[in-house]
This record gives sequence, structure tokens and C-alpha cells, in this order.
Amino acid sequence: MPNTNLKSSADTLSLGRILLLSLPYAWISVFNSVLDNGLPVILTALPEDGGLGLTFTAKGVVMALDNILGLFLLPLFGRLSDKSRSRFGKRTPFILIGGIGALLTWIGAGVFLGIGAKWMFLILLTGGLAAIAMGRPASLALLPDFSPLHQRRDANAITQIVSIVCTVVGIAIVGIFSPKGYQTVFYATSAALLVLVVVYVFAVKERRWTPPPAAAQETEQGHGKSSRRTQVLFLLSVFFFYIAYNGLISSLSNYAVDVLNLDKQKFVLPQALTLVVACIAAVPVAKLQKRFKRKTLLVGGMALMTAAFALASLQPQLNAMMFVSFLLVGAGFAAVIVNLYPFQLELSPPDKIGSSTGLFNTVITLAMVLTPIASGALADWQGMWTLFPYCIAALVLALAFLVAVRAEDAAA
Repeated sequence: MPNTNLKSSADTLSLGRILLLSLPYAWISVFNSVLDNGLPVILTALPEDGGLGLTFTAKGVVMALDNILGLFLLPLFGRLSDKSRSRFGKRTPFILIGGIGALLTWIGAGVFLGIGAKWMFLILLTGGLAAIAMGRPASLALLPDFSPLHQRRDANAITQIVSIVCTVVGIAIVGIFSPKGYQTVFYATSAALLVLVVVYVFAVKERRWTPPPAAAQETEQGHGKSSRRTQVLFLLSVFFFYIAYNGLISSLSNYAVDVLNLDKQKFVLPQALTLVVACIAAVPVAKLQKRFKRKTLLVGGMALMTAAFALASLQPQLNAMMFVSFLLVGAGFAAVIVNLYPFQLELSPPDKIGSSTGLFNTVITLAMVLTPIASGALADWQGMWTLFPYCIAALVLALAFLVAVRAEDAAA
């Protein structure tokens, strides 16, 4: 069997173990992908077509529910998992509660969607969102618990690739099962979650595995000298980037149906193409970190996405130029997503990584609460064609704040 160690030292995780520790992140990615790509169409489709017939604004409110729940549940269950001393490990109980709770509630949501029970569907949908929010902090903390600081850059890149692959799996579920009836999307998602949960239960032994020794936790984060001004500017950039990106993914399937006139089998194509390219581009982007400053890669990625959105906004149908635009979106997204969180760590003092990470996630969550509602209201007011101009405006603001981050505070 080939040696999968990224480095030949006792305090370095093997590639296989990184992948296993990424499993909770994998099923969260499948869940969120179905949520972002399938749910907007399900919520806005007419009842006779198997949907709920909501307005775009009401759809935006429902799409923001998971992030509204996250504002309260993420910090609470993050602290609880930090303090946990379960015989199964610190993180595993919360991870399993979240995963099993999500798959059970989504099976129920599929049943009630199939019989047209709108309110029971929405209640169980909310239950699934709450379950994932309960498990998310422990899921994100699991890999850092076991990865030495000198390896976290590589481990983060691998985890992002896992996330993108599983996001594509979620898109495939929506594309394959939507024509068979929207309720089958929920059944298929639950089946995928079940497989990943079972693999986790039998393959991951959190309590038995030993975290790296304290001596291995050498500091490779930034200098911790960034000013409060720098932190505020960077977090504003993060906020507007997620206003743009989450605004796109929470409405792109609606755009594909209403503007591009794609049917149930094709409306997931734009998002799928973006993420496939992002997955492929993540590896070379990780290598570019050794040649370019992280801020340079972030600016380049956001600028590329802005140009691609402008190109996409001019296309009346899914033509060759639309495909080119989403190829560019995927490449730009890879450059941003691989570097965004590590950049935050490099701007943070080594003794405040936990609180810095919490603030970073709160900013992202707040953006994802606001943007589905704002973009939905704009679509109701002026039409779904406004999606790309909306995203472009947010990305321009994200770029402006990022460029204002001082070069001496962004040395890495």
C-alpha cells in the first residue's frame, strides 16, 4: 500500500487520515449544496409542479433560516464541544447528532413535500437546518484538533477540495432527482448523509487517535501585528465577498430557470461547472501560495470573479460565453476560498486564534443571513436579471476593502 504521508514525521497527518477527518465537512457540503441549488426552485415552483409557490422574497427568508439559526447555535455548540469530555471524543457526539438529525428530518421533509403539507415541510426543513448548525462547529474543529500547525495549510487545501467535490455530488443529486419529483431530492440527500455517517462511525476513532504533541504546534501564523483597522477592513472584505457569493448560489438556480429558460434537468449546470473548475483549480492555487502573497491571490481571484459575472450578465442563454464565464468564476473562487481563512489566521495573534476564527465565521454567517433576503427582494422588485449586477456591486466593495489592507500587515 503506498505511503500517503504528506511529510515523513511523527507529528504529520497522513493523507488518508485528513480525508477521514474531513468526512463531517463532506456531508455538510452535500447538505448545503442541495439547500443552495435545489431548495430555491422547490420553494418558488408552483404547487401543481410540486413546489410551494413562494415569492422570491419569501424564498430568501427561508434560505436565510440556516444562517439565522447559525448566529445563535454556532457559538453555543462550539463552546460546548470545546468543553466536552465524552468517551467518544470532544467533537464526535455533536457531529453525529447533527448528521443523524439532518438525515432524519430531511426524510420527513420529503414525505410532507410529497403530500403537499407546506407547514410540516417547513418545520422539518428548519429542524434539519438546526441539526446541521449544531454539528457544524465540531465538524470544522475536528481536523485542526489533529493537524500540526505546519501542516494546516496543506490540510485546509485538501479539505476545500473535499468540500467542492461533495458540493458537486449535491448538485448531481438535485439534477438527477428533481425530474422524478422534488421529494426524491430529500430522500437521496438523506441516503448520501447516511453513507457518510456510517463511514465516519466505523473509520474515525477520535478518542483513540492522539493529537500532535505540543512541541509540534510551531507557530506558522502571521506576525500578529495587524492593527484593528486592518482587521476591520479585511472582515468587511469577507462580508461583501459572501454577500456576493451566497447571493449567487442562493438564487442561481432561479436565474437558470427564469432568465436562461433551463428545464429541471439542466438548471444545475452553471453551478456544477463552477465547482468542478474550482475543484481542479484548487491544487495549482495551493502551489501558487509559495510564489505569491496571499493578498495578491485574493485580489486576483475576486477580480476574476467580478469580470466573469459581468460577462455572464450579458448572456441571454446558456451559450458558449456563459460557459466561459462560469469557468472563470470557478478559477477565481478557488483562488479566494483556499486563501481566505488562512489569511485571517495570518492577521491574528497566535494566542487569539479561537476568538478570531469565531469572529470570522460570525461575519460570514451574517452576510449569508442578509444576502438571500436582499437579492430575493431585488428580484421581486426589478426581476431576476438583477442577480449578476447585485453580485458585481458586492464584489467591487469586497475588492475595495481588501486592497485597503496595508501591505505590511499582509506579508504572508
